[in-house]
Amino acid sequence: MATYTVTDDIIKGEAAEAYFLRADRRLMMGLRATLEILGIPCPLYAVRRKPGSTPAGAVLNAYHGDYPAPRHMTLRPRKPNAHASRLAEIAANQAARMAGAAVPSLYDETFPG
Repeated sequence: MATYTVTDDIIKGEAAEAYFLRADRRLMMGLRATLEILGIPCPLYAVRRKPGSTPAGAVLNAYHGDYPAPRHMTLRPRKPNAHASRLAEIAANQAARMAGAAVPSLYDETFPG
């Protein structure tokens, strides 16, 4: 079996850094796993971030606490009711239609008066 000497010169290069930072996250995971298996220290661009929320996330949460966004499911305010004169006009038109009807309605026949 042949023995190969592995160096990290290429991995630490600027071209490799640019490639891995643009590449899919699975490639970065594979790079980390390979370097860990071979016992080569990870370059700074391949080191994982600290777990937890970022300071920017804490600032955003504090902002949303001070200025809550309106809920999307909130109902719109009701439209104001029609003016009394308009309601009277509608009632008068309805009464005129009922008075001019040639055939009485079933309701009027059932419930006279």
